[in-house]
Amino acid sequence: MTARRKKQTRLLIMAGAGLILVALLAVYTQLRNYVNRVDRDVICDNVWIGAMDVSGMTAEEAGAALEGHMEADGAVTVTLQSDSGSAQATLSELGLTAEDVDKLTREAVDYGKTGSVFSRYRQQKDLEKEKHVIRERFSLDQEKTEAVLDERAASLVEGAVDATIQRTAASFDITPEQEGEAVDVDATIQAVTDHLNDQWEHDDFTVELETKKEEPEITEEDLSSIQDELGSFWTDAGGGERWQNLKNGVDKLNGKILMPGETLSVGQTTGPFTPENGYVEAGAYENGQVVSDYGGGICQVSTTLYNAVIYAELEVVERSPHSMTVGYVKPSRDAAIAGDYLDFKFKNSYDTPIYIYGEINDSNQLQFVIYGKDTRPEGRTVEYESETISTEPYETVYKENSELAAGTTQESGSPHDGVEAQLWKVVYENGQEVSREVFNTSHYEKSDQVIEVGTASASGDVLAALQSAIASQDADKVSAAVSQAASAGGQEQAQDQTDGTAE
Repeated sequence: MTARRKKQTRLLIMAGAGLILVALLAVYTQLRNYVNRVDRDVICDNVWIGAMDVSGMTAEEAGAALEGHMEADGAVTVTLQSDSGSAQATLSELGLTAEDVDKLTREAVDYGKTGSVFSRYRQQKDLEKEKHVIRERFSLDQEKTEAVLDERAASLVEGAVDATIQRTAASFDITPEQEGEAVDVDATIQAVTDHLNDQWEHDDFTVELETKKEEPEITEEDLSSIQDELGSFWTDAGGGERWQNLKNGVDKLNGKILMPGETLSVGQTTGPFTPENGYVEAGAYENGQVVSDYGGGICQVSTTLYNAVIYAELEVVERSPHSMTVGYVKPSRDAAIAGDYLDFKFKNSYDTPIYIYGEINDSNQLQFVIYGKDTRPEGRTVEYESETISTEPYETVYKENSELAAGTTQESGSPHDGVEAQLWKVVYENGQEVSREVFNTSHYEKSDQVIEVGTASASGDVLAALQSAIASQDADKVSAAVSQAASAGGQEQAQDQTDGTAE
């Protein structure tokens, strides 16, 4: 009986387990059918990516929708707030991007469709009650954001002020430096990015501008070493419109301080050569000719400074001669600047700062003096000697001008001899020459004297004679042909007058 009861119990347990298994299988089947009712490639209802409802979209459709929404996000305004004011920029200007859009859309498509049947069922049932939001991750373009902060936010903080120096009649006056603040670019970018990724609701927002302590680059202690004249030079400033350009260029260079190892570009410091920057039209060299151009004469400023620089024995980084020789210094002592292709640059090769003083004085001398701390041996001096190696005399060239009256001529061009030159650096110790070396070499193109020969109204033998004489480039033949043309022209005019009288 006991055995029979045990057997019956086992059968009941097995039957009950079977019923439970059947029930579980039925439930599982129902759950599986429930979760599999959704389209595998379509996002479930009530799934959002950030502020966008992507329900019923494919991954491709959701990606396209997000890109379109990014355009709207780009128009959102960020206000950067500080104690002294605020600056604004759009997220587009800051280079807003959403990180890995493909990953976001894939996650949206997979939500409620991956994992166990029970986890999928739970996710799908939850969607019936509330939306599921997949958070976007945003980033800013470092370079674009830095540019915006530099342009719009830098003025909102009071930066450090460098010490300054000014030459007086007796010595130098130094104004001490001041500490200040600067925009902390990295920290500000991080603050904006944190807001975008933590609490942004895709609308305009404000963040505090992050700042950091800024130390001045030039201190009173630095400038206190400026006591000695290292080198100087002057040229005659002349007059006219050109004088205005010289004065403007000198003023832009006067007072410049170069710290040890720092390089100065004269072209960048004095340019651009436009009316807005204080320049007027005056004579300038262009392709071997004298033309009128804004900033004409500025090369005399760079040349005068060049000579002061080499007397101070600073390092010349870049220097070019003019296309033709100039009248205010000897060959190889000039330094041309033009546009963005010719510049004069030099470096402070001393261990202490240097100070550039420039003026046009009461004697109308354009003068530059470079001050600093002279560490050269006592009794050592330098001189520079210009040597002309060869000369190519300019020629007279005859050209036809069909718009100029036959029998007349006119001169054009700016005649200059071509020159090959070099500059010697001569070092003296206590008045005795100790070394001599070539410091630079220069090539100056010749510029021919052009005489335009008129051929207007000439015809027949007269025109042929003029053109033949021009082709020969012989002065006597050209002179004879011009005289013949003038005579022929006079005869034609007299005949016209006679014919008019007869009529």
